[in-house]
Amino acid sequence: MADQPSTDTTRIELFGWTETTIESRRFASLGEATAALGAYRCAWIDLEGVSLADVALHLEGVIALSPLACDTLIEGVRRAGADDFGDVTILTMRAYERLAVVEFIDILIAPKLVVTIQEKPGGDPFDGVRDRLRNRSQHLQRADENVMMLLLGRAICEAYRPVLTEYNESLERFERALVRRPDSSMLDRIHEHRRQLLFLRQGLAPLREALGHIQSALSLRDLPSAHLHARVTAIRELQDEIGALLDVVEYQKDSAQHLLDLYLNAASNRLNEIVRVLTIISVIFMPLTLIAGIYGMNFEAVGPWAMPELRWKLGYPFALGLMLLCTALLLLFFWNKGWIGDPLRRRRSRLSAAAHVVEASLPSVSSVSAILSRRRGRSPRPQRPA
Repeated sequence: MADQPSTDTTRIELFGWTETTIESRRFASLGEATAALGAYRCAWIDLEGVSLADVALHLEGVIALSPLACDTLIEGVRRAGADDFGDVTILTMRAYERLAVVEFIDILIAPKLVVTIQEKPGGDPFDGVRDRLRNRSQHLQRADENVMMLLLGRAICEAYRPVLTEYNESLERFERALVRRPDSSMLDRIHEHRRQLLFLRQGLAPLREALGHIQSALSLRDLPSAHLHARVTAIRELQDEIGALLDVVEYQKDSAQHLLDLYLNAASNRLNEIVRVLTIISVIFMPLTLIAGIYGMNFEAVGPWAMPELRWKLGYPFALGLMLLCTALLLLFFWNKGWIGDPLRRRRSRLSAAAHVVEASLPSVSSVSAILSRRRGRSPRPQRPA
């Protein structure tokens, strides 16, 4: 098959390790890049805008790609995960170029070779890795395919950091608005936020599980101890990176569920308050209605059983005073029971307590950054003595 020509939307770049330096070269076709692999002890081929089928056809003879591995590349796995084909491992990771821009990146790890495949041209999270290689970072001079797999996987994981930070800030805004004044539109927004967190989890959990299976399989493989230890260590480190992201996603997902519960409780409490106020008003007017009904009956004021107030000059003020007395007694009774006045203060205190509980459950922006940062501090690397 003819080589795929380089276009404005295609980028084929090779980073090769010699005994003394790291070289960066651009090629017009994938065939030229694979032909240059013999000059390097290890290489990374970075592809953009190249189809998976072309990659499989060109690499089939270079690294003895098995038919099953070729089929996996050609078909294209649209799910985050990892597949092991003996000497070749294929990682499919869901990468975020920026907020809400998602792309699948395939990373092929073979002996002395790493290939990253992006079918869509454009930005990716590997700019930092490329800059370090172009600047010939000292500690990367001895890098191999295992180190590159870890660096590229970490770069993809780092791209999740601004996304999760933005989601965490949104959760905090929801919480503050929910405490002030809950409304029905907020419920839809929290549901949408939780759905996005579930989408993030779908891109991380299967990959972590698949890496665990590969790690277990490597322990049973007959490989040189140094190479096996390096591969297992790289996979374990990548698992830790993904695990840190999953911890934040799960934490925020639980926080979103807490917000939903808080909204439902606030709505239920508000309904109970409304029903309680209407009930108090109804109870207050019940004796007034009774008194008005009694004195509103039109009977002649004759006979021993006639109401004496009908011909009494103070009958009307007496009826009004009786109504006011009943109202005052009922209000005093409700006040002593704590059903008016105090419940308003109790409601504010409950909302304040609920706000403190939610704030305690929500990870702050600084805590999310701490979780997503490296487990070890970025201390300056000591220089070797001359």
